[in-house]
Amino acid sequence: MVRTRFAPSPTGYMHLGNARTGIFSYLFARHHNGSFILRIEDTDRERSTKEFEDSILEDLKWLGIEWDEFYRQSERFDIYKEYAKKLVESGHAYYCFCKEEDIEKQREEAYAQGKAYRYPGTCRHLSKEEVEDRLRNDGSYVIRFKVPDGRVVSFDDLIRGNISINVDDFGDFVIVRSDGSPVYNFVVVIDDALMKITHVIRGEDHISNTPKQILIYEALGFKPPEFAHLPVILGEDRTKLSKRHGGVSVRFYKENGYCPEALFNYLCLLGWSSEKVGKEIISKEEAVKYFDIKDINLSPAVFSHDKLYWLNGVYIREILSEDRLLEDLLPFIEKAYKKVDIDYLRKIIKATRKEYNTYLEAVEKLRPFFEHKEPDEAAKEELSKIDKSVFELLIKEISALEQITPENLKAVVKNIQKSTGLKPKDIWHALRIAITGSLEGIAIDVIVSILPKEETLRRLSKFV
Repeated sequence: MVRTRFAPSPTGYMHLGNARTGIFSYLFARHHNGSFILRIEDTDRERSTKEFEDSILEDLKWLGIEWDEFYRQSERFDIYKEYAKKLVESGHAYYCFCKEEDIEKQREEAYAQGKAYRYPGTCRHLSKEEVEDRLRNDGSYVIRFKVPDGRVVSFDDLIRGNISINVDDFGDFVIVRSDGSPVYNFVVVIDDALMKITHVIRGEDHISNTPKQILIYEALGFKPPEFAHLPVILGEDRTKLSKRHGGVSVRFYKENGYCPEALFNYLCLLGWSSEKVGKEIISKEEAVKYFDIKDINLSPAVFSHDKLYWLNGVYIREILSEDRLLEDLLPFIEKAYKKVDIDYLRKIIKATRKEYNTYLEAVEKLRPFFEHKEPDEAAKEELSKIDKSVFELLIKEISALEQITPENLKAVVKNIQKSTGLKPKDIWHALRIAITGSLEGIAIDVIVSILPKEETLRRLSKFV
C-alpha cells in the first residue's frame, strides 16, 4: 500500500510551499488508494508552539486535506532514544564530547579558508574505556553518526532521476543534541520507517539531507522509501517565494477572503500539469483522479498573486453555490457591519456575486447595502454641479413606487429627465452620490432595488 506523509514543523504559519507539498503528498496517496499521514515535527523545543500547530491543523482542514493517521514527534522521544542507543551499540554512532565553542572556532576557520566545515572526527576513535570515563566525568555530549569514508550515496529521485552525493561533503553529523533532543535527519528516518512510509514527497532543499538519511536507514536495516524532491516556488521576480513578495501563508489568504477550493486548485497546478486535465479549473476529485508524479515539472514554479486573485473570482462568480457563498461571506460582513439579516444578504449575493474576486473585497464593494458613507472628493466635486431639486424629484418619484426595481428606477430617471431637461447621467450621478457617497461601484439601480425603500429615501433627504 502507498503511504505518504506531510510533516510540517509548528514554528510558524503554513507557507504556501509547504501547503503545496502537503497537497501533492495527499493527491499521490489518494490517487493510489493509499494512506496519508500527518506528522507534526516539533522536536525544536524553542521554536515549536501549540498556536502554530493548531494553525497548521486548521489550515489543512480548511483546504480540504484530511489525514488517516496523526503523530506528534514530541510524544515519541523514548522511541528515538532507543534507536540512538542501537546505533551506538552497533558502532554506527558514537558519543562526542567536543565543546561547542571549539566546534564553532573550527567552523569559523574553515569558512575563513573558503571551505565547508566538516567535523574532524576527534571523538570517533575513543576507546570504550575513554568513553565510559568521560560519560562519568564530563556529563555533556552529543551523539554523532559515523559516516563511512569515501562513500558515494546514490538514489533515484522520482522527479529528477539519479542523484549521487559524496559523503565526504558532510562528515560525521549529530543525531542527538547535548540536551538529549534528537535531530531532524535522525528522527525522520525512524518515523518514516516505523510508519511504513513508501514515498517521501518534499522540497528540493531536502536533497542534501537524503544521503544522510539513507545511511541511517542502512545502519538500522530499514528499507528507504522512494524520494521525490519538488522544485522551488518563485515569486514573479524569479527569486524564492518569501515575505517580501507579500502574502505567502495559507493563513494570509484565508483571512483575506479567498476560498479554499480556489487556493487548493491553484497550488495543485503550481508545478504540475497533465494533458488529461487540460484546464485551469480543477476540483479536488479531478486532481486525485489525474495526479501523476511524473507530470511534475522540473523547472521552478512561479507564484502569481494576480492569477490566484483571478481564479478566486471565477470560483465566486461561477462555481460556488449560493448557500456556500452566504456561509463564507457572512463572517466577513458581520465583522465589518455587525449582525445582518440572512435573507437580505442572500438577496445581495444573488445580485452582486460578479462584482468581487475575494470576500474581503466584497466587504467594501457591498458597503452601500449596510451603511451610508459621506461623499468622497470626486463625488463632492460632482455634487457641486447638481441642483438640490434633483434630490427632491427623486424622493417624490421613488416615494410613489410600491416596490423598487431596476426597471421602474430607469423609468423614474426618464421622467425626471423629461421634466427638467437634465442629462440622465447627471440624475444617475445624483442618486449614486446620495446612496453610496461615490461615483464608482456596483450599479446603482441594483443597490436601490435591494436597499430598503425607507433607507433610500432617508439618504436622499440628507441632500435636499
